[in-house]
Amino acid sequence: MKRVLFFGIFDPDYARSRVLREGFEAHGYTVEMCRVDPRTHRGARKYWVLFQKGRVRRKERFDYVLVLFPGHTVVWLARLLFGKRIIFDVFVSLYDSNVSDRMRYHPWSLRALYDLFFDHLSCALAGTVLVDTEAHRRYFVARRLASPKKTLIVPVGASQVWFEAGAVSARAREPVTVGFYGSYIPLHGVQTIVRAAALLRDAPVRFELIGAGQEYTSVQKVAHDVGATNIVFTPRVSRDELIEKMRVADICLGIFGETRKASRVVPNKVYECAALGKPIVTADTPAVRAFFSDNELVLVPQDDSTKLAEAISALVINTTERRLLAAAVRKRMLACYSPIQ
Repeated sequence: MKRVLFFGIFDPDYARSRVLREGFEAHGYTVEMCRVDPRTHRGARKYWVLFQKGRVRRKERFDYVLVLFPGHTVVWLARLLFGKRIIFDVFVSLYDSNVSDRMRYHPWSLRALYDLFFDHLSCALAGTVLVDTEAHRRYFVARRLASPKKTLIVPVGASQVWFEAGAVSARAREPVTVGFYGSYIPLHGVQTIVRAAALLRDAPVRFELIGAGQEYTSVQKVAHDVGATNIVFTPRVSRDELIEKMRVADICLGIFGETRKASRVVPNKVYECAALGKPIVTADTPAVRAFFSDNELVLVPQDDSTKLAEAISALVINTTERRLLAAAVRKRMLACYSPIQ
């Protein structure tokens, strides 16, 4: 029997964790978990509890041991327990996310140096490092966080539930609904979406922005200031509710931020809406062009609300184009980016 152990402080319901599990299971592996919920065991205690659980599992035979994201601070523990064969799904750089993208603290602060230390340590200790895009691989290699020989690209993809939900076909109706969901971090570029919505406030278009997070308050203020009266702000919802909302949306949105990290990622929302078979508008970046083509997504410049508004307006009046995009991007997902691939 083929077995794989997922190790760490990860959330098993997080999109990345779920896709990896489904992928292994689709290829005949039994996936077992050795994890600690950091919300239950806080501070240093989570490492001790995880170590105790890991001591039991180290006696068992596994084909692979994966440290799942976010695992930067527990890779050393996995290495101690299971040796250098461990695989680390680094996914993102802590330093890049917290300092360069979210700007939570100064680049030379102690917290920034803490992030940088664990970026280096975790990648150095892992036998194999997983990243989600070629652009991210180049980032880690250029900064000597990981060697090219031990770095593998595993696209984010989408869980099977998104494939199975099935989209509502493009319809000529008013208003046309444009859906977005996210945690309002800078790379999402939600302010760009809001400004685009304001440009379309007299058009038969309704925007629904789902979620909350870092820039939620400032985004609402921008919406008020620019007169984006065609936006509905919806708090976080369950995964099933989210799938249903995006399933019935006419157009779905990806990310539009101008941060460097935004140019290196293809977010789960793009893959998930593509799996549904929806027409998608997102930023034109090297990362997204490595996985999708012009006839599958509508690509616009980063942080350009005018171009975004123009792209949405064109799709609003062209139902046929929406159907063609939806069919093409779902076909790509089925062929290349489902968990069974």
